[in-house]
Amino acid sequence: NGMEIHYVPHGGFAYGNRSQGESDVLQRMKRQVDDSGEIDFGTKTAFPPSGPMDVLVYELGAHRKPRKSREMLNSFASDIAMPLMRSKSEQRPKIVYVTTPTAHFNTTDGQHMSGKMGDEQKQCVDRVTHNPRAELEKQILKAGVNVDALLDYDDLELGALHVHKGDCLHYCMPGAVDVVGARLLELF
Repeated sequence: NGMEIHYVPHGGFAYGNRSQGESDVLQRMKRQVDDSGEIDFGTKTAFPPSGPMDVLVYELGAHRKPRKSREMLNSFASDIAMPLMRSKSEQRPKIVYVTTPTAHFNTTDGQHMSGKMGDEQKQCVDRVTHNPRAELEKQILKAGVNVDALLDYDDLELGALHVHKGDCLHYCMPGAVDVVGARLLELF
């Protein structure tokens, strides 16, 4: 159908290096919402956009402490998502939030404990009881309220699909990420 999806990198900038991408996608979008009530793809896209943005996909990612994550989620919700949700424009993009994938480290909550983990804790476990990052995201972002859709990884039992070798956060490809991508396309 010609739909264009704009995926906002969880750091708000493309690549792992700010100099290679747009300095801060989220700040640009906030300025655009404040100025015009709309957002666009910006200038650093893989392909030139052919029309208005149809879908905005955002995921915070797992590389922040809980307080910073809460701050970024609240900012996204209040500064970008809510003003767009209130817009009556036919050009308004659908806003989809994808929850942060579950970490499956051998700790009480599956999370990586910076600088405090022994070799056994760095081993991936097949299942964890909860994903505190996704729980925080689902407390702040609500489908139909401040996002159009909330796409949950639902991956508490998928620890065996991680890269391993001390990396219990990133999944092997193809795998869970592909399933979430397919579910995203099914939304529209």
